[in-house]
Amino acid sequence: MPLHSDSYYKRIADDALRQAAIEEPPVPLEALAERLGIPVRFTTLPLFFGGAIIAEDGMPVALVNQARTEDERRRTLAHLLGHVLVVLADPDVGYPRSTTADHREADLAAGELLLPEFLVRDQAQKWFNDHRYLARLFGVTEGEMTARMRELGIIKARGVLWDY
Repeated sequence: MPLHSDSYYKRIADDALRQAAIEEPPVPLEALAERLGIPVRFTTLPLFFGGAIIAEDGMPVALVNQARTEDERRRTLAHLLGHVLVVLADPDVGYPRSTTADHREADLAAGELLLPEFLVRDQAQKWFNDHRYLARLFGVTEGEMTARMRELGIIKARGVLWDY
């Protein structure tokens, strides 16, 4: 398996969002899954279980635990879509089938699906870097939004970067 940088996995997710013409938050993950041809099935599972990709007639199906909170379901679906996007980008990569497998690539893609750089930058400018409002808009916690805005250089450790 070839080695790829973190930005490679984020770019896979970014490309999928742009191809789906998603321009407003929150990212409609179910619609993105549908566009990728991946059915999403919500079913009640034990609480310790978030979701899985299962095969149905040789094709992937995202199985998501409806007993979890909406935030957890969104994160789970983003993670599952991350796995699918990684496999679509490189067919030699297989979906991890064990609980000890590395899920880092899917997590990187999922993070970009939930908080895409191009949307965060655009909305931050429109809403004057109001991280509280942006967190609600994107359906994430304030801590997650603040971390993403710091990662993108929109806000600094000691305050907001006012560039307009």
